[in-house]
Amino acid sequence: MSFYSFIATNYEIPEVDNTNVKYITVKEAIELELESPYMPFDEMDPDAQVLLCENENDLDELVITEETTFGDCGFTNHPFIYQLDFAYSIKRVNQLLEYLKENIKEGQLLEIWRVWISNDMGELYIPFSRCSFEELSLNHLLQIYDRQHEQYKEQCCLVIDR
Repeated sequence: MSFYSFIATNYEIPEVDNTNVKYITVKEAIELELESPYMPFDEMDPDAQVLLCENENDLDELVITEETTFGDCGFTNHPFIYQLDFAYSIKRVNQLLEYLKENIKEGQLLEIWRVWISNDMGELYIPFSRCSFEELSLNHLLQIYDRQHEQYKEQCCLVIDR
C-alpha cells in the first residue's frame, strides 16, 4: 500500500518545483570539487547525473508534476492528473493554498485527493467534501495534510468549485 496526493482537473495547470535542487554530471561535480559520501566520483561514469542540493530539507518542498509515479489509479474521470509532493509544514500548505487560488479557473472544478493505493482498491471508502473557490481556506487543506488537526482524514477528496 502506498500513499499519494494528487490534483485532478479537466484543464491544464502549471507544474511547480519549489525545491532548490538540480542535476549535474559527475564530471561537473568533480570540477566543483564536490565529494560523495556514497561513492567516489572518480569511480563513476563522468556523464552520469547526480542530484545536487544545498540541504536535505530542499527535497521536501512543494512539487506539482503532471508525471505521476502511480499511473492511472481510477479515482477520477478528469483527464489531467498532477502528483502533489511535499513534507507537511504550514509554510508549504500556505504555498499550496496560494497556488490553488491562482490556478482554479472560472467555471471549473479542481479535486485534491489524498489516498492509499493498494492491491484491493474495491474496498476503499474515500470521503468527499466540497467548497467553493471563495470559501477555500487554509483550514480545508489542514484537514487533508495536518495529522494533528481535529478533522484530519486519512483519505479524502476535496472538490473545489469556481
